[in-house]
Formats: sequence, structure tokens, C-alpha cells
Amino acid sequence: MSLSRRTVLAGGIAALALPIGAATRLRFVGAATTKSGQHLVVGFDGAGNALLRAALPGRAHEVTVAPDGQTLFVAPRRPGTVALVIDFAGETLRRCETGAGRHFYGHAVYSGDGKHLFTTENDYASGRGVVAVRDAASLRLEAEFDSGGIGPHQLAWLADGRTLAVANGGIRTHPSAPRQKLNLATMRPNLSLVDAASGRLIDQAVGDHPQASIRHLAATPAGDVVVAMQYEGSPADDVPLVALYRPTKGAGALEPLSIPLAEQRSLKQYTASVAVDAATGHAAVTCPRANRVTFWDTGTGRFVAKHRLGDCGGVAVDAPNGEFVVSSGRGAILRFDTRTFALARDKTVRQPDLKWDNHLAAVAATTPLALPRLNAWG
Repeated sequence: MSLSRRTVLAGGIAALALPIGAATRLRFVGAATTKSGQHLVVGFDGAGNALLRAALPGRAHEVTVAPDGQTLFVAPRRPGTVALVIDFAGETLRRCETGAGRHFYGHAVYSGDGKHLFTTENDYASGRGVVAVRDAASLRLEAEFDSGGIGPHQLAWLADGRTLAVANGGIRTHPSAPRQKLNLATMRPNLSLVDAASGRLIDQAVGDHPQASIRHLAATPAGDVVVAMQYEGSPADDVPLVALYRPTKGAGALEPLSIPLAEQRSLKQYTASVAVDAATGHAAVTCPRANRVTFWDTGTGRFVAKHRLGDCGGVAVDAPNGEFVVSSGRGAILRFDTRTFALARDKTVRQPDLKWDNHLAAVAATTPLALPRLNAWG
């Protein structure tokens, strides 16, 4: 594991002041863009009322809630090099830069004790995927380790609080060609399980289709990992997009979840986000190109339901109410029962000036975390 210093600079964003007590009612946060092109972090309460609208200097991807429930880490969309830490009033507390030769890949997680921040990054000269470890208070780089592949995107903790699951998308990129995919013919995506305290690779799982880029993931209460993919091959190919890693099945196992062929084809080879409800083991996967959200049973490994929703992207779990909360690029926030998948029509909220990005985070559901402290980071 290599150690080096990084520079952290001061910065700021514009914010809409929260009314007294509003921060304590903030339940969900995500990145969004207005019709006029202004990029924002938006937070809303359980009824869908916007309590936070903080203007950003560029487009964000995932917003990560710190374990103390007081701050947000705003990761830029690839190939951004500057991330922000803001509070629930929208004030910038710290600014984080990757340093020379790196860019963020849009996702981050905090350690369970809130002392460290883990971000996926691209060492773009070599193409090596990196997980950087920073002090959460100062954002000073303390360590880094290989992600286990090329193009690491989302990462998540397993139940032991020590193992990180990393979705290595397999696609090499370079900031000189921001939206170009440079190795589609040779890409090899994988799901890597890494010991976060040592950087040691524990296990690695690959799918049957090397051009099925593993982008997003979520851990299940049973200790499995749901992965959601984006296919980069021929539009005529029929390729599963949702799979399950089950450690009990042995090393290297990625099990495609069962779905009728007609339903699989309807997803247009693209998924955006995944969330798992701990109470039921049910997963929601958004498919914005197909204009639908899909529901899966991780226990049986089957596709179980769908609902049409234009340009749906973000999904989070409202655990106290037993609902999936889904955001749309057309400004809608919808709720679905985690057991029956029924739409709660009376709870639908529409904010037509907003185009939500691909991810939502639940504030109450992610804090506080009952994960052990990672002693290796001090």
C-alpha cells in the first residue's frame, strides 16, 4: 500500500438556507440539475419537500452521508478531480482534490467510525484502479490500494465492516477523452472483495460476458452482493444485467438472476442504480433507458416485478416505512412498497424543474452505522 501527501484546498458553494430544525428532518439527498443547467445537491424530507438546494460548480454523481449524520461527501461525475464536503445547511466545509494523474469515479464510503473516507479513483496513466483512503476530517490522503481491476466505480461494505466490495467496470478512460471508452475489445470487469485495513484482495468474481461492465452494487443482509451492469457489446446480444455474488457458493461465483428473456431484452442493456431492503432481501434496480424500475428477490434469485417510470435513476430504501424511494430524470420522486412493490400513488412528488442524477442516499437509513472501527487507520 503506497503512502503520499495530497493538497486540500478551501472552497465554497452557494446554498439555500435551511429553516430552523430542517436539517433534522432531512431524509434523502442526491445530485440533480435544473432545466437551466445549474448543478445541485438536493435534500428532501419524508414527504418530498426540498429542504436543501446547494449549487455546485459542476455535475455530481453520488452524495455520501457521513456516519455522524451531519455532513455529505459530494463526489463529482467522472472525470472530475474535485469533491466537496458540505453540511446540511449547504455550506462547504472542505474541498478535496485527487492530485496529479488521478480522477474520481463518482463514489465513496466512510468507515464505520467515521474517521476515514474511501474513494474509487483512476490512475489514468497506467489505467490502474485505485481505492484511496483519506482522513475524513482533513481529507489528507493516508493510503491507497489496488481496486482489483480497471475502472472501479461503486463500492460498499459487507456486514463485517472490514471487507469492501468494489465494482470494477473494466473500462479504461482518460481525461483527455472524457467520454471515450478506450478498451472495449479487451475489457475484463470484475467484482473484487478487498480487506480495507490491509488492501489485500480476498476474492474476485467475474461474469460470463466480458463486455458487461459491473458498475453498481449493494450488499444484502445475507452477506451476498447484488451487482448491476451496463452492456458494452452488440445491441443484438441478450445479456443478463443483474447478478448475485454469494460467498457460500465458492470463490469467483457470479450468479445471473433469473428473468424472462422478453423482460431482459426490454431493459436495453443498461442499469443505473441498485438498493437492497434489509427486511425483505428485495432489491430495486433502475433502468433509465428502458424507463422502468425493476424488482428482484435476492433469496430466490428471481426477477419479480417492474414499474414504468420515465428516466428513473436513483433508488434508496426508506427502512422505517418499508419503501423504495425512486427518483426520475423528469423530476419525480416515487415510493414502492418493499414487500408488494405496489406504488404509493398518494406519495408521489413532482419537481419539474429538476433532473435527478443516478443515485439517492437515505440519511436516516445510513446513520449511525454499527460497523467496527478500522484500527489500521489509527
